[in-house]
Amino acid sequence: MATVMEMPKLSDTMKEGAIARWLKKEGDKISAGSPVIEIETDKATMEYEAPSGGVLLKILVGDGGKCALQAPIAVIGKADEKWEDVIAKYNEKKSSVKQVANQDKVVHKTAPTVQQTQAQSNELVKASPLAKKIAADKGIDLKTLSGSGPNGRIIQRDLDSASSTATAKTVSTYAAAEVERIPLTNMRKTIARRLCESVNTAPHFYLSLSVNMTNLLNWRKDTVAKLSAEEKFSVNDVVIFLTSRALKRHPAINASWKEDFIEQYRDVHMSVAVALPNGLMTPVVRHADKLNIIQIAQETKRLVKIAKDGKLQPSDYAGGTFSISNLGMSGIEEFTAIINPPQAAILAVGSTIATPVAYDDGEIGVEQRMKLTLSCDHRVIDGAVGSEFLKTLKLYFEDPMSALFLG
Repeated sequence: MATVMEMPKLSDTMKEGAIARWLKKEGDKISAGSPVIEIETDKATMEYEAPSGGVLLKILVGDGGKCALQAPIAVIGKADEKWEDVIAKYNEKKSSVKQVANQDKVVHKTAPTVQQTQAQSNELVKASPLAKKIAADKGIDLKTLSGSGPNGRIIQRDLDSASSTATAKTVSTYAAAEVERIPLTNMRKTIARRLCESVNTAPHFYLSLSVNMTNLLNWRKDTVAKLSAEEKFSVNDVVIFLTSRALKRHPAINASWKEDFIEQYRDVHMSVAVALPNGLMTPVVRHADKLNIIQIAQETKRLVKIAKDGKLQPSDYAGGTFSISNLGMSGIEEFTAIINPPQAAILAVGSTIATPVAYDDGEIGVEQRMKLTLSCDHRVIDGAVGSEFLKTLKLYFEDPMSALFLG
């Protein structure tokens, strides 16, 4: 029996779907449960399996196409079946269901247009019939004019003067800039919506400090030299490692606002920002506080790879409790990040820079320093709490071994 394949809902926040690409073409035989299409959700691009076996009779929404959830995207059936007949029966069934659901349908009046509203307004002004007709044709608001006719009545010559003035005002003295309209992906729409919600809902405040990275860089260099290629770790991996230990000492940072209560998390699930060509994803290193630095490095590499390949699953990016955004590798010295809801904080990490430093004894030296900026949701985190967390981070970054003994 033929099946009409519909656009599935692959995430809780998904409003519409886009076809990244079909893995099969029309006429191909497919098996139930085999990957047949890649669908772009608001989070990632995911493979979707065929709901039934048979022949892919017709692709209704091609590569790059978008449609609403549960809209038909393909027809699967026997080779001798006509896809048009299948769609006709599908539409008939959908129509009958819709009719039942809409028995108590409410008829909405169409809002009047600007021209209609203005025409109604003009009817109340003292003017000749000809003047009213000219005003309606040219979209002129009679209330903005002064009449030169008897008793201030607006007549034709008043409209002629207004028309030439209005025309003069609309003449452009410069050429408009050329533009290119770039279609929005579902991911970009969701990023925009969530960040606006975050900024408009969570009262952000920011705390920054500079840490001396000299000891950490030397420790990492010496340690990595003794490891195999599969075990090597980056500075970003060290940031995740040390931050996860600091969060265990300061659970008030590892939390969320829930309107009626604050939810503190016992586990540290670290969201790590990964830049993609069409947006930003934050895959999650789960139980980061229980992983050693090599395990963190291996998990981070895995997540970054599948994120860039568009293969992230909901389980890879859901449930983070704290976020890190590191632009240091891009040469950014310092920045502030927007909190990733429903989390209460995000750490922005800048680049490490050789910086002149004046010591207490009057000597001048050079240190490798890095800026850390913590964005906090003030509903959850007070300034004193955030500053204590950063003080612990500073201790860990300047003496990495202390995290093992004090964390």
